[in-house]
Amino acid sequence: MIEVTIVALAAVAVLAYVLVPLRSGPRQDVPLTSIRVEDAEEKKRSALTALIDIEEERDIGKLSEGDFNALRTEYEAEAFHALVELDALEASPGGDGDLEDEISALRSKMTCSSCGALRPPGKACERCGAPA
Repeated sequence: MIEVTIVALAAVAVLAYVLVPLRSGPRQDVPLTSIRVEDAEEKKRSALTALIDIEEERDIGKLSEGDFNALRTEYEAEAFHALVELDALEASPGGDGDLEDEISALRSKMTCSSCGALRPPGKACERCGAPA
């Protein structure tokens, strides 16, 4: 039952990710930075929606506490990553080359060197316990 719930949540997230660009229509003459901001905002919105969904699933008993905690960690990391990306995009409008370097640097700080899991910069990995 838990596996079905996890698969269903993943399917809803993928479907939302795929359908949002279709609903918004074609983008014409939109700066690349603007597109990146929209994508980061959508990633943040999807992760926050997923967090709300898994809380509801846990509250009604469809999701165990362990599964809830694992999913919450994953979705919080996704939301955090989107917020960091938004901050970087808003801090440096224009210069896409420098922006890409900043994003790459932030991604490397957020990735555990031991297991590859996403983690907040400067904190120990929640998955394997490796120090920051």
